[in-house]
Amino acid sequence: MKQINKILWVFLSMAVLAACTTTKSRSDMSALSEAYHNTTAHYNGYFNANELIMLSRALLEQSHTDNYTKLLPIYKHLAVEDATVVAQDLDIAMEKVTVVVNLHPYSKWVDDSYLVFGKAQYYKRDYEAAEATFRFFANEFSPEEMRKKEKKADAAKKASKKKKKKKKRKKSRSKKNKMSKKKARALKKYNKAVRKARKSGGQAPEKPAILQSGKDQEMADAKEEKRKENEAALEEENAANDDPKKNPLKHQLAYQEGMLYYAKTLIERDKFDGAERVIRELEQDPGTFAETKAELAVIKAHLYISEEAYVDALPALENAIEMTDDKELKARYAFIMAQIYQKLGNSRGAYAGFGQALDFRPDYVMAFNCKLNMAQNAWASGTGSAREARASLERLLKDEKNAEFKDQIYFALAMIAFKEGDQAEGVRNLQLSLQHESANQGQKAEAYVTLADFYYEGESYVKAKNYYDSTLMVMTEEDERYKRVKGMASSLTDIAKNLEIITLQDSLLTISQMTPDEQEALALEIKKKQDEARRKQLVAQAKQQANPGFGNLNNRVNATAAGRGVEESSFFAYDDRRQKRGIRDFERVWGARPLEDNWRRSAASSTDIIEEIGSDDGSDILTEEEIEKLLGAVPKTEGDIAAAEIQLQEAMSKLGALYRERLENYDQAVAVLEGLNERFPGNTYELDSWYQLYLAYTDMGNNEKARFYADKILEKYPNTAYALIIKNPNYADELVKEERELNRYYDETYAAFTSGNYRLAFDRSQQAKDKFGAANPFQPKFALLSAMSTGNIEGKEAYVEALRKVVARYPDTEEQLRAREILRLLGETTTSLPAGAKEEIEAFSQEDDKLHYTIIAFKDKEVSLTDAKVRVSDYNEKYHKLDRIRISNIYLGTTADDRIPILVLRRFKDKQDAMKYYNGVQRNKSEFVDEGVEFELFPVTQNNYREILKQRKIDGYRLFFQQYYLN
Repeated sequence: MKQINKILWVFLSMAVLAACTTTKSRSDMSALSEAYHNTTAHYNGYFNANELIMLSRALLEQSHTDNYTKLLPIYKHLAVEDATVVAQDLDIAMEKVTVVVNLHPYSKWVDDSYLVFGKAQYYKRDYEAAEATFRFFANEFSPEEMRKKEKKADAAKKASKKKKKKKKRKKSRSKKNKMSKKKARALKKYNKAVRKARKSGGQAPEKPAILQSGKDQEMADAKEEKRKENEAALEEENAANDDPKKNPLKHQLAYQEGMLYYAKTLIERDKFDGAERVIRELEQDPGTFAETKAELAVIKAHLYISEEAYVDALPALENAIEMTDDKELKARYAFIMAQIYQKLGNSRGAYAGFGQALDFRPDYVMAFNCKLNMAQNAWASGTGSAREARASLERLLKDEKNAEFKDQIYFALAMIAFKEGDQAEGVRNLQLSLQHESANQGQKAEAYVTLADFYYEGESYVKAKNYYDSTLMVMTEEDERYKRVKGMASSLTDIAKNLEIITLQDSLLTISQMTPDEQEALALEIKKKQDEARRKQLVAQAKQQANPGFGNLNNRVNATAAGRGVEESSFFAYDDRRQKRGIRDFERVWGARPLEDNWRRSAASSTDIIEEIGSDDGSDILTEEEIEKLLGAVPKTEGDIAAAEIQLQEAMSKLGALYRERLENYDQAVAVLEGLNERFPGNTYELDSWYQLYLAYTDMGNNEKARFYADKILEKYPNTAYALIIKNPNYADELVKEERELNRYYDETYAAFTSGNYRLAFDRSQQAKDKFGAANPFQPKFALLSAMSTGNIEGKEAYVEALRKVVARYPDTEEQLRAREILRLLGETTTSLPAGAKEEIEAFSQEDDKLHYTIIAFKDKEVSLTDAKVRVSDYNEKYHKLDRIRISNIYLGTTADDRIPILVLRRFKDKQDAMKYYNGVQRNKSEFVDEGVEFELFPVTQNNYREILKQRKIDGYRLFFQQYYLN
């Protein structure tokens, strides 16, 4: 028995190995081989790959959280921002089906494998590659193409069978020829026996077996014909049961599902016409399965929504609801349909749609949103009143189950208030919506952007800017409004900054006009507000300590706020100076007492202690130092007042231009700019403001006022660029032409130098100053080119002198660095002054032991001195806390074009002390001013500072500083 089992196993192994052998063509496959390839392809490759696809889709859908303030996506997996979380699994799936196609090219699962490959690309968001895959799939595995392949395979099999049969007949014929002699002898013998039997009257003998083979063949042929008839009948029965619902065990072609994914891929590629063609072909095909038609309705809805053809999407969604068996999906499609009705302004349709979605018993979140929207749409559709809508929403608000949805309820109440014209109530409810702790970032974005738009329309641009900034922190970049919000925030940045400067400087100037008693009263009021705010903060912290869960949440919020930058606390206990002063005052009254624990006080609640601290600090007497700290930014001298007024004038000038250029708010532009000239007649920005007023009135169509300001410019500033533009509207184009000419002139000069024509290069470089002006942007390049030409014409000594001039006159330029490097290579230093520079520094004196200031000169004339002052103050607080450095600001220059913003730091006892500060700044530049802000730092004595103010420029002192401080 064991021997028989061994023989059977050997036989089975040989049969399997024969089936595993790769075949050259489909006709070579035996039934066993075909079964092997189909089974292996299905369960070793396709099945596992398809499981990874389904798992990846499920993971993407779980990663998505619906934002009910926006139109819900038809497909959740498409709304996930980052699809890379499933990329690895999808790559593995693609590898598995690639193996199937390569090892089992004639199995029934090749089309399914291509489908899985395309699906993986689709879910990876590689839509371009997916489109190419599905286009190949459509051509290669269409029903017509599959029938051709099947017919070809059948023909090949028949040809193979015919060939085998022919070979068999030939063999049989050969065998028959061999046996013909035997058959002849047998027939002769049989006939002889028959004749003998007839003569003797006996029974004829039985016909030998060799003479009976014809009958057997006839019976075999009849049997074969019957088998073929049975096979044909079976094929007809299988053809009638193609629908997977009728015959779920039969292997189905993947073509229809592939076309569904092809259409979805084309939609994501914005190829809507192509997607519509694929959908139409499937709809018109009578062989399309019922489940395919159900999915087609969903894809059509997705297509129309992607095209924003919302009216066309409604019937598609209705069909999807009707044809889908899944109640969860029915509820989703009904909710989307209701949202579309709401978007189209059809409140009755929206109300009915949300009610239909609710009837399908969705999850609690969707059910809540159905009720919320029904409450709003009932009033909007006229089937209910605003009072009833509010009452319905307030009932939802009181339900404890809706605690996490309070932000949405308050938002809905705000929308009702705005529609009724109650703006104050609308804003209050929006703020309540934002105050409610919620993980619903989409709802926060809605509240923020609604407030931002409200304040923008009301021309409260500072608040609008802040709310647009907040919106960007919670709004995803995929939101269709993101680009607009970002643009609004960017446009309002400078407007809000200048409005804040105007408000601050106006307030400071107003305070500066107060009497000392009035200033002290104001400082006391500010201090009390600060102390009260701090007391409330400490009370809240104490309550959080009593509730650890809430405390943890608050800690995270505080950490986030700290990361964004929070103002330094004004609470007295956090101020070292006030602490020391308090200790001295205590000891003066009570003497030096030891610190002792008080267990009764320790047992008191933290809230009681904080309440006591807050109330104990309510002194009505302030020291001069406290007043100075609270009102430190208030101008005190005539110079400080003048500096504040300059900041105010600058901000008003910029604001008027921004109103006109960015917001096209001509009325506000006119109001600000005319207010500037009325308040500060003959101000530094008079010319700029008149030109902006001329443009604003022109834009408004008020030609009379536009002509008025044009005449003022032509009368008072006839030689300015603005006057030339008014006289000649083509002047701006001429400036561009002049710039192109300057570029061409320099290129020709440089070409002369490189070709060895140094005299021509030198002459052209010298003439550039007269031809294009000394302030032309290429002047440092011409100076260096002139110096290099001089070296080739006059020799080393003249070359060195010319290079030193470049170093002195063009600081912090590429040309200065190049000149320094050339001097180093020539073995020279830059310590000695260039010719002609002595006259520029003779006005300054060397006073190393005298009191010093430090000047910060900014290269960008548009820099905000207020922001720079804050940053420098923070630096001083960190590195020079005990030096008591005071900061003020001024502007140098005679016109708006050559203006230099300056910060003045007072004071340092001598040159050594000032240079110590200078060197510290060089080591910590990133902390001194904001990144990207270019500046120069100059220690300067009081006498030299006065000379700088007299000259209204920094150029001469720069040479003096390089000579006597750096070298």
